[in-house]
Amino acid sequence: MALEHPVLLTGGASGVGEATAKLLLARGHGVVSLDVKPSSNPDVTHHHCDLSDPGSIDAVLAELAGPYSSLVNVAGVPGTVGSELTMKVNFFGLRYLTENIWERIADGGTVVNVSSIAGNNWRKRRGFLTEVMGIDGFDDAVDWWAKNAEAVETDAYTFSKEAVVVYTMILAGKGLARGIRVNDVGPGPIDTPILPDFTTDVGEEVMQSMIDVVGRSAQPSDIGEALVNLAEGQISWLNGQHIIVDGGLMAGISSGWKK
Repeated sequence: MALEHPVLLTGGASGVGEATAKLLLARGHGVVSLDVKPSSNPDVTHHHCDLSDPGSIDAVLAELAGPYSSLVNVAGVPGTVGSELTMKVNFFGLRYLTENIWERIADGGTVVNVSSIAGNNWRKRRGFLTEVMGIDGFDDAVDWWAKNAEAVETDAYTFSKEAVVVYTMILAGKGLARGIRVNDVGPGPIDTPILPDFTTDVGEEVMQSMIDVVGRSAQPSDIGEALVNLAEGQISWLNGQHIIVDGGLMAGISSGWKK
């Protein structure tokens, strides 16, 4: 059964976002897509939006009336684009958009964020993450990152995804009053055009060893299936969770599937 209102989807023009849009449409849901790239899908309502630029976000917010049954935050970049841009798109822009569209998410709706298995170890940087969560302004947050990038002792991509995990938990608490459930999905390697960028970041040997654990990298639709189920809110008591969707990669590493 179709959701009452459309789904607002970031990163809907390519990769996991494009696959998610197709799955949502196939299930009868309306889709409003936000992306820096144009959408080739005539069945979605597309708006240009650059998550690294709060002015661009403000401009698209002025065009979005709502309400939306779900906000699905898929848009993201690899660390190869540079430290500041990675933080802007993967977390600061995601949060800015979410906070400013919050009142247009329908009561009883959902928010789904895409993090990564790179966000699994957020507890190691809990102090830094708590600090950045307390900074409201987009530009102030960018300044904070410039001053603390070295101190956090990890790369921008990892920190951005850890931030998404923590923000998901915070937002889930905020949503209780209106019945809005918030969860995030943490994928492993995905066969998209930016997989080579992630391979550059971690090294070809490490990337291949991860893929070998489960026999292949994910297809965009593998992750899209999880996002659609969460967007539809099919599991009513699931809230504030970092849900690893990696084909068993973390289980294989933890339990020694491959020696």
